[in-house]
Amino acid sequence: MQRASVLAGSVLLLVLGLASGEAAACTCIAPGPACQAFWKTDAVFDATVDSIETTTGPELDFGDRKVSSPEKRVRMTVRQALKGVSATGPLDVYTAEHDGMCGYNFKAGRRYLVFAWKRPADGRWVATSCSATREYDGTGETAAFLASLTEPPKGGRIFGTVRTFDRSFDYQHTSGERRLSAKVRLLGAGKEHSTTSANGSFEFRGLEAGRYQLDVEPPTGYASNYTSVNVDIPNDRACHEQLFHLAPAGRVTGLVVSADGRPARNVQIELMPPETPIHPTFGLATMSARTLNDGTFEIDGVPPGKYILGVNLSDLPSRYNPYARTVYPSDGSGDGIVQIGTTGAFDIGTWKLPPPLRVVKVSGTAMWADGKPAAGLYVGVWDVTGNPVEAARGAGGAPIAADGSFTIELREGRTYTFMARDKSSKLLDVTGPRLTITDVTPPPPVSLVFRSRQ
Repeated sequence: MQRASVLAGSVLLLVLGLASGEAAACTCIAPGPACQAFWKTDAVFDATVDSIETTTGPELDFGDRKVSSPEKRVRMTVRQALKGVSATGPLDVYTAEHDGMCGYNFKAGRRYLVFAWKRPADGRWVATSCSATREYDGTGETAAFLASLTEPPKGGRIFGTVRTFDRSFDYQHTSGERRLSAKVRLLGAGKEHSTTSANGSFEFRGLEAGRYQLDVEPPTGYASNYTSVNVDIPNDRACHEQLFHLAPAGRVTGLVVSADGRPARNVQIELMPPETPIHPTFGLATMSARTLNDGTFEIDGVPPGKYILGVNLSDLPSRYNPYARTVYPSDGSGDGIVQIGTTGAFDIGTWKLPPPLRVVKVSGTAMWADGKPAAGLYVGVWDVTGNPVEAARGAGGAPIAADGSFTIELREGRTYTFMARDKSSKLLDVTGPRLTITDVTPPPPVSLVFRSRQ
């Protein structure tokens, strides 16, 4: 029941979040395969869904108020009772109605292996998307485990995979998972076992119940902050599945200072291969990290290769990224190429950035085609300096006042066009100038005319 209490507490927090109008999202720790989840769950049974209806969950007391939320009552017929329930036949299981509250998406007429916990508030059986509940056809590895519960035990099992993700800077920003060969060691029950993952997979069988330490040794060129984990095998029928993610060992570090020599705080430093293509929708694929308060940064997990290091590589200055496109080293003293080997770190030392682009305030009016002010809308700008490949390059905006007036902050040396959306977030047709900011002298007021798109 301890696990049930923990789960219940998580659900209570989600209920409170939804009741207070805050957005909630379901975040789970993977329950593992059936042979792992079985021992941590109040009830397990094979059942078919007869019907689903919406009802109201228990009323929960939060001091100055009571809160309840909608949930689904799933009426099932139990085909096989495996744990926690004693008979086949009708059984009700409850689950949250909203995905954000970890509700499981049961479908009428389908068969499931249900992992449920008993809710302390009302004693009802509850299943969530965080449980090991799954559609089930009575075959496969899960069925083999359930059948083994009536056979003599063969010892516990610890297994898993060692993987990495190959990062691509291509046109589609794709990346692919790849399995790695790595040495894996298991310590526990007074013994030490070791193996090498074959095509990324490893397994230890015939284990006694107890606590084990599972370690992976990253192969040359890879690293991880999580190479060791404690694993509990509660009995000699249980299992544990462990996934190790390894990243390339390369990294780029340095100290970034502003034009006045002070640490440049919260500046996004980007890295990309020299020939990285620009996608018309998604722009540049880069790796990045922000500088800390002392101006230092570290980009880790960098695959071997040649890179350009810079600030605002997509050349889109804004309030949040006020620099023009700047490539290391800014003074042109080098070729600008950062070379990363399989295990190497590249430290750039101290990099002094040029000053941010100066802000120029531009005022204007925004009217509908019939002459009425476009009050309450938001006018924005696209940065179109150099006729970029990307279709949408938002660089800021401003609200429109009741009389149609607005003032927007733009950047010196940049070229802009104007855009706007209606109150349903649909893009409007905007008639207005293509505006180039040549110096810090504000240009004359601009006039914009909005029309709804047909």
